[in-house]
Amino acid sequence: MNILILLSMAFVLLGLTGLIDRGGRPLRRKARGRSPVDPSRWPGVGVIVPATGKASILSSSIHSLLVQDYPSYEIVFVTRTLEDPASEIIRRAIGEFKHAKHVISGKAEGCGQKNHNLLVGLKALGGDAEVLVFCDSTRKATPQWLRALVRPIAIKEAAVSTGYHHIIPATHDICTTGRAITVLLLYLTQGVSWLTQPWGGSTAITRKLFNDLRVSDIWSRNVVDDVSLAACLRKAGIRVINTPEACLTTPLAQETLIGWQEWFIRQILYLKFCLFGSWMALQLYWQLLTALLVWAFIKCCTIGVGGNASLSVLAAPLFLTALAFMGAILRRLHPDPGPFWIWLAAFYLNIFLVSWCLLRTLFTRQLYWRGILYRVDRGGIVLDAKETESL
Repeated sequence: MNILILLSMAFVLLGLTGLIDRGGRPLRRKARGRSPVDPSRWPGVGVIVPATGKASILSSSIHSLLVQDYPSYEIVFVTRTLEDPASEIIRRAIGEFKHAKHVISGKAEGCGQKNHNLLVGLKALGGDAEVLVFCDSTRKATPQWLRALVRPIAIKEAAVSTGYHHIIPATHDICTTGRAITVLLLYLTQGVSWLTQPWGGSTAITRKLFNDLRVSDIWSRNVVDDVSLAACLRKAGIRVINTPEACLTTPLAQETLIGWQEWFIRQILYLKFCLFGSWMALQLYWQLLTALLVWAFIKCCTIGVGGNASLSVLAAPLFLTALAFMGAILRRLHPDPGPFWIWLAAFYLNIFLVSWCLLRTLFTRQLYWRGILYRVDRGGIVLDAKETESL
């Protein structure tokens, strides 16, 4: 039993070490800076941004997308209804920007509302867009974001490129910091080439490939955009390039424990529906990590009781120390991590919360998002959807 525990500890520590090392390399390269190679010609780009609600960041985020340092691009903002609070914010923001428009999508039928918005936005694009870019409305972009995202496609390095984002806590409380850590861990998976997948908040794909793969048909029946696209690309054997220079930022103030877990449960369900094998591997690995963490904590509390000094007992404090060290290394990869002890506490809390969220996805095939309850089949196919104020 002792040998099994020690081998399990080595396995989970090697897994985390590999993720932080390999996944963190692009972030470290970005921090050091580099001189990217510009293409001889920048392709025309169509940006589609679904939006809803009245988030405080919405106006500034929209403006950051409107003033991109890119030679030629068109941007389409999409809301479900004209009465959506985001509609008025968008119409005020786009003002005299001739390369921007706002369209109304209407209610989705047979797919997720975001997917429906994206598809309506596609139809509103002009014919000059050789590259399609999909972006969220609640992220802030630097003026160079679009160039960085499209560059791998423009220099023929890949047909699909993706960025990601950092949560920037407005208040460094434990839950807001914890969600920033969860997002950072997801970001690190983007830096491992065989784990990289398109993220709906910042993805570029050639229009030709999008049409050849019939992505519109997939989205018209699916609950999620990016993970269903990831499954499609994986099946076709098409590589996705991670572009850390296309990183967005998401300001977040006073996240709650409930808000944090409900957001993450949706992310896990998307994975379960569309990439079941990846969901299962994550489930098994993370439950093992959590079980070892609990075991190590209990052993540390009982060291010296009954004179027990077995190798596994002595390994318990070393395991906890190794995890703390990894949390500290992880902290160096975030642009605004906050106080060390809050970060470390949030790091340990993150392990338990991820484990709990994974357990909650074991038997469910329903997903609730923005007032709509979806019943979903394998592959992310929407069986039915009904609007509801709350669960």
